[in-house]
Parts: sequence; structure tokens; C-alpha cells
Amino acid sequence: MINKDQVQNIRIKRLRVIFPLIALVIVSLIFFQSVNITTTKEKNLNLILSDQSNDGVLKPSMIGETSSGQPFILNALRASPLGPDLRDIELENVSITLGKEGVQTISVNSRNAKYFAKNNIAIFFDDIVSKTSDGYDFIAQVVNVNLETGFTFLNGPVQGRKGEVEFDAGHVEIHERGNKIFISSGVKLIIPASFIKQINEE
Repeated sequence: MINKDQVQNIRIKRLRVIFPLIALVIVSLIFFQSVNITTTKEKNLNLILSDQSNDGVLKPSMIGETSSGQPFILNALRASPLGPDLRDIELENVSITLGKEGVQTISVNSRNAKYFAKNNIAIFFDDIVSKTSDGYDFIAQVVNVNLETGFTFLNGPVQGRKGEVEFDAGHVEIHERGNKIFISSGVKLIIPASFIKQINEE
């Protein structure tokens, strides 16, 4: 005949098995919802996984900060791991914005990109459009964004515009979210006569 103490002991043994399983499930869910990728000793990138599939991660968001304290956020439709150690990432339909809203910012959008963890660099290619918050627009073949320094390098041919002024160049460097822009290599300016007339009148 089973007494009350034996029943109690059986319940305790079952709980000892059930509780660890519940804890394991909770930890697994937390792990899949948020993964931290450490790129340097000082800076962390937080890769937030909103959904997963067998082909990669759907709608990932990468949030970080450059060495100068400049925030950035990178969003994509899909991300897939690359390389032998799976630290690098291939991205589809991707965009990145450097800087805070209300302050000078720069954004890059492209169909494809690759993130290389060792150098902390994102390389954008295919249908690239880049903009600064003070009115510069760029179309380039390849864009390298250094997520450590925040510097952005557009390789050409590069087509640019600000207001009525258009230009072509082989290379453009954007520093400090667009506060400093360096245009080089076969630069060609297209300035409408109305713009020159306006300057002369002023």
C-alpha cells in the first residue's frame, strides 16, 4: 500500500525532471530571439532575429555604435551565414542608417550586401542608392561602410546630386555622417545656367 510520503516523493522526483526541461525550453527561446556578436573588445553588435527559416534568418536587425559613438542600424529582408566559422553574413534587400534622427545622417540601400565580422565592414552591391540628411543623393556600383569608424566609401562610377547640381566621379568618401564629403577620380560637374545666375545675383 502506498502511503502519503511515497506519493510525495514520486511528485518531487517528477518535478525534478520537469523543471529542468521547462528551463531548457525558456533558455532556447531567449537564445533564438537574441544573439550577441562581439566584434571588438569595446563594441558589440546586437543581431536581433525576428524569424528563422531553413534558408537563413528573416528580417534581421543589427544595431551598433562606431568607435566615435555614432549609432547605426542595419535592416534586411534575409540574412545567411558565410565563411568556415559562419561569422560573416550575406544580406538581401538591405539598408543601413548611420547617425541619429534630427542630426546629420547617411543611409545606404541595396539589393545585396555582405558583412565581414573580422574587419567590421559591410559591403553593399546591386541597385545602390545612398542619401545624406542634408540633401546629397548618390548612385554607386559598390559601397563599403566601415562600422568601426563610420566612414563610407562609394566606388564608381558614382552619380551624385545635391539640389540642381549633378556630378559624376570614380570615388566618393563620406566622413562624419556626411559632414565631410570627398569627391575624386574623373570628377565631372553639371551645373545648370539658372543655378549660376542665381549665385551671381546673390
